[in-house]
Amino acid sequence: MSQVRPVVSKEADVWILRLEKANGKVQEYRCTTEGQARQLAMVLAASAPLESVQLQA
Repeated sequence: MSQVRPVVSKEADVWILRLEKANGKVQEYRCTTEGQARQLAMVLAASAPLESVQLQA
């Protein structure tokens, strides 16, 4: 299983969740609200090793 580190940020009125995997690749999810992005980050991080979600404004 790959290690995932979720990062939530806001860019141009869209909340973006970026997951950096252990192999160095980054996967992006775009959400309309911060709540959606954080909830998705929690769900995706639940199957990965525990790390905190970082907010970048």
